[in-house]
Parts: sequence; C-alpha cells; structure tokens
Amino acid sequence: MMKITCKKTASLLGVAMLLMPLSLSAATPAEDREAARAAKIEERQAQRTEKMEEREADREAKKEEMEEKRQEAFCSRFTEQAEKIATNMTERRGKLEDRKGNRSDRMEESRDGRTAKLEDNRSSADQKRSEMYQKLEARADTDAKKEAVKDFKSAVEKAVNTRQEAVDDAIEAFRTGVDAALASRVDDMKNAADEFESDVKAAVAKAKSDCDGGANQETVRSNFRSALEAARGSLKEDKTASEKIKTQVKALAETRRGAIETAMKTFKASVETAREELKKSL
Repeated sequence: MMKITCKKTASLLGVAMLLMPLSLSAATPAEDREAARAAKIEERQAQRTEKMEEREADREAKKEEMEEKRQEAFCSRFTEQAEKIATNMTERRGKLEDRKGNRSDRMEESRDGRTAKLEDNRSSADQKRSEMYQKLEARADTDAKKEAVKDFKSAVEKAVNTRQEAVDDAIEAFRTGVDAALASRVDDMKNAADEFESDVKAAVAKAKSDCDGGANQETVRSNFRSALEAARGSLKEDKTASEKIKTQVKALAETRRGAIETAMKTFKASVETAREELKKSL
C-alpha cells in the first residue's frame, strides 16, 4: 500500500514538475506585454528627447544665425553712420578753410579802406595847411615876417611828417603783429584739426574692427563714443589755447593807440611852439 502511495506521490511530483514550465510560460505573455509597453514608452521617450534636442539645436542655430544677422546689420548701419561723421567733419573743415580765406580777404579790404581814408584825410589836411600858409604869407608885409612865416611853415611840416611817420609805424607794427598772431593761430588750428581728423578716422577704424571681431554692440558704441569725446575734448583744448590771439590783438591795439596818442601830443606841442614863435613876429 505504501509503495502504491509513494508511486502515486512520485507520479504527482513528476506531473507537477512537468506542469511547472507550463505555469511559468502561462505568465510570460503578460510580462512580455508589460515589457513591450515599457520598451515602447522608453522608445517614445527617447524619440521625444531626440526631437527636443533637435528642436533645441535648431533654435540655437537659428538664434546664432539671427545674432549674426543682427550683428552684421548693426555693423553695417553703425559703420555707415561713423563714416558719415568723418565725411561731415571733412566737409566742415573745407567750409572752415573757405571762411578763413574770406575773413582774410575781408581783413585786407578793411585795411585798404582804412589806408585810403587816412590818405584822404591827410590830403584834406595838406590842403587846409596850404590855404593857411597862403593867408599867412599874404599878411607878411616885411622880410622879417615873411621869414617868420617860412620858419613856421617849416616847423609845422616837420611836425606833420614826424606825426605821420609815427602813426604809420604804429599802424605797421600793429598789422605785422596781428598777421603773426593770426599765422600762428592758423598753424595751431590746422594742427589741431589734423589731429582731430586722425583721431576720428582711428575711432571709425576701431569700430569696424570691433564689429568684424564680433564685439558686443553696446561695447562698440561705447568705445566709439568715448573716442569721439576724447577727440573733441582735445580739439576744444587746442582751440581754447589758440584763442589767446584775442589777448594778443588787444595788447597790440593798446600799443598802437598809445603810440598814436604820443605822436599827436608831440605834434600839437610842436605846432603850438611854432605858433607862439610866429605870433612874436606878426
């Protein structure tokens, strides 16, 4: 009986062993489906990640391309504006040179006018003195009186010549001094303008170089603006220094005025002395 029982038990165990793989294989489809779903999810996730990375790469590429285009457009506009500044500066300098030439011409015309007026006044004074001498000679009815009139005329003419020479010398000294001061100022301003023009061209070249090198737009603007401000500051200092001509011309004018006043006082004193001597004889 026990043998039969053992055989049955062994048979059942054998059957169980044979059925166990069948049980295990019966659970595999569910696991396989789960594994398949997980694989698909992972695949879709990988695809999404790949697409996201591709879109991000595209965005970065487009962003970089847009940045390059903006930089190129900025550099083009900025360089054009900078070159316009340099061109306008050159044109203004040309106009300034024309104005200087016109001022020089006007100054010469003014001098010629003053000289002509002075000559007219002297001619008128000569005529009046000649008429005075004639009247005095008409009154001189003796040789002594005639000699006195002759001496008076000689003294007055000598005083006139002395005065005219002194006035002419004072005018000539003034004009020579002004011409020298103006020439020095022209040289100073020319040097200052040359330096300013060179600084501006250097600033434009630096801006172009910065743009080509991909420098930040604000940095390019800031550097260019700073360079221009420095150039203008230097030009202003040079211009201020050259304005000393006003002080020089004022000093020259004072010297001329003093010399003419002295000449007039000397002339009046000489004429008064000659008149007193004439009165004694007449």
